[in-house]
Amino acid sequence: MSIIFEADNSTSSQIGFLNMSEEQIDQIVQFYKTNTIFRLQKIIPIITERLEAELEKHGIPARVAARVKKPASLRGKLLKWAKPDSGKTERLSSPEATLLELSDLAAVRVMTYTESDRSKVYNLATKIFKSPDNLKNFGTEILENSPRIRQNDKNHYRATHMQICLREEDLSKDDAETLIDSCELQITSMLAHVWNEIEHDTIYKEKSGKLSSDEKRAIHSLGLLTQSGDHIIQSLLASRNIREEKEKRDSQIQNERFCDKDELSSFMLNHFGEKIGPVKMDFSVGAEDLLAGLHSVDWDHPNDIMTRFTPKILLETRKISKRIIAAQTKANRTKSLYRPGTCDLFFVSLCAIDLSIAEAAVEDLSGNSRASVLLKAFKQLT
Repeated sequence: MSIIFEADNSTSSQIGFLNMSEEQIDQIVQFYKTNTIFRLQKIIPIITERLEAELEKHGIPARVAARVKKPASLRGKLLKWAKPDSGKTERLSSPEATLLELSDLAAVRVMTYTESDRSKVYNLATKIFKSPDNLKNFGTEILENSPRIRQNDKNHYRATHMQICLREEDLSKDDAETLIDSCELQITSMLAHVWNEIEHDTIYKEKSGKLSSDEKRAIHSLGLLTQSGDHIIQSLLASRNIREEKEKRDSQIQNERFCDKDELSSFMLNHFGEKIGPVKMDFSVGAEDLLAGLHSVDWDHPNDIMTRFTPKILLETRKISKRIIAAQTKANRTKSLYRPGTCDLFFVSLCAIDLSIAEAAVEDLSGNSRASVLLKAFKQLT
């Protein structure tokens, strides 16, 4: 039930109404405690949860804080409004009407890491909440564009304020009554939030009297620092994203490296087919020795096979391989003979591509290993 204030025609009563007594203010606060605050305490967690879910879904780094105005805080605000020089005495009347004048009884603040994300959060909010029936376009206000801030070069608060309501589908039937309540959504960067909190406590509240010139200068300097800090944070996040993408690619490459000979031979069969030129290939023969060499020189990724062992290189290497076979036959060699149609072709190709790489590939092998023998035969021919 609304509490209607009555006034008689006496001058003292008129003055009492305009200035509003503490008793009348207490009636508004009591009405708030009895009829309003419990609804706001219901919608705040729902709004916060929705925002946090959407921020995470869209990859927007931010923090969400929320509060319902405490009765003591409401009382303090109304006492300020009731002062004759406040310019807001006309906004004080019955409890219901007075509370409707207060847009921040419930407030949620989204603090983004960067200024550039502020518009992204605003766009998300317009999609997941609805505008109060009595407001157009959520009553959106970009505070730094308001005359009060634009005309004051020492006011560094940057924020977007809007009024939001929950949609019907976000509430159960039992909670439908909370649809009548709106919440102020404040979107700002973390640094602008810090400046605003300090400025609010020191300038707006002036708890310890009039501020000194040094205090005012320090707050102004802090405001300038927050703006440059926004650029630093944005640069830091961009650098972090580049690093994380590189780490992700490196990890992916590492995971794609050949672990065993079967992976290598299977890939080569899929990539090159059953034949290289006219010769039918058996990629399982010699795959283990080849992979050991590729591991040694860090050529064990599919990209290395595809880009380094081109068809042109392999066909040219086959000509060299024929000369190796001829030389081994002439020398009556019986061990570590070159095997046509096997992975021996790729080791000889490795020699043809870069002899120093081939030498590194056999560095840890014995001199009698097939790879070492093929390397020696290649050197003798070339």
